[in-house]
Amino acid sequence: MDQSINPTDIFVLCGELSGDKLGFDLLKDLCNTYKVEGVLGPHLSTLHIKKLLPMEHLSFIGIKAPISSLRKILKSVKVIREHIKKTQPKIVLLIDAPDLNLRLAKKLRKDGFSGKLIQLVCPTIWAWRPKRKAILETYYDHLLCLFPHEKELFKNSPLSVSYIGHPLRSIHPKDPTKHKNIIAVFPGSRKSEISSHLPTYLKACESFPTYKIHVSVANISLLPLIKKYTEGKQVTLCMPDEKETLIQEATFALAKTGTINLELALHHLPQISSYRLSKLEQIIFDHIFGLHLSHYSLPNILMKKRVIPELIAPFASLKNIKQELCNLVNDPYILQSMQRDYTELSFKIKNSVTEDGSTILTKSLL
Repeated sequence: MDQSINPTDIFVLCGELSGDKLGFDLLKDLCNTYKVEGVLGPHLSTLHIKKLLPMEHLSFIGIKAPISSLRKILKSVKVIREHIKKTQPKIVLLIDAPDLNLRLAKKLRKDGFSGKLIQLVCPTIWAWRPKRKAILETYYDHLLCLFPHEKELFKNSPLSVSYIGHPLRSIHPKDPTKHKNIIAVFPGSRKSEISSHLPTYLKACESFPTYKIHVSVANISLLPLIKKYTEGKQVTLCMPDEKETLIQEATFALAKTGTINLELALHHLPQISSYRLSKLEQIIFDHIFGLHLSHYSLPNILMKKRVIPELIAPFASLKNIKQELCNLVNDPYILQSMQRDYTELSFKIKNSVTEDGSTILTKSLL
């Protein structure tokens, strides 16, 4: 390494909004003591961290999106590799995004990177593509897991694995007296998700005229697209800093499958989870990846049963979403059962034994 270069302690890479928030929670104190830089989203960008690239340069989802933006992604990965090779940080912290990060880890070792590679968020090897476990064990130094069942997968592994718990575990149930007859809509944090989910969610909500529709804008860059779908409709748009208020005031929620489901569950907000795929994506996931799970949303996965309704791919139709929403609105027994499960889930998440992620990173720097 060039002696004139000020050594980097931690290089962080996140490629999506949920990973950006996880990185923020982990690094918010460390970045005031150590030199941190990397690929940042809106949360990490508020910290004392030098930005190499914005998160959007690596953000993609589904089958079509990577193909259309492949050149941009490959160029960004090359910039990242060259920068790490030049600066030789003590730690490269790769957050979630296993399709990107596992490949990058291989390439960094090939480039001669001798620092520590740490993965935050365990890939879903318990659900599909279990061969990724061997990649983790070969190229990484440490894996930080968010859920207890993930650490169990590495019982006899040479890889150092820690269960640090999910930052959302600090959430407390919301005050039910604050309800304002609102259906909160959480269509996603990417353009492709907005296009896939928002029109259907809005159409489903129109069948319940006594409820106001509030749409959560996960990222300000999504605002023009969301306005396109909500133009002329009786809809209130809630900016990123209004998310907590929206959750507190909402009566029900429609949300795309993801971390948001766990967040809403810990707030005890009744919800429906769904995720739509194109026909091509459905064929690929069914016949190539063989992804057939008992549950897809985090509350259901963690509780190993149907806590919230989840409608995936062909089942995420307007008819089915309307029916599940009708059940939530009209059947108090469904709500009572969901609230009981939410209480059990909250206890399970908050009372698990955890290790501190910041402490682990600090020790790795020594």
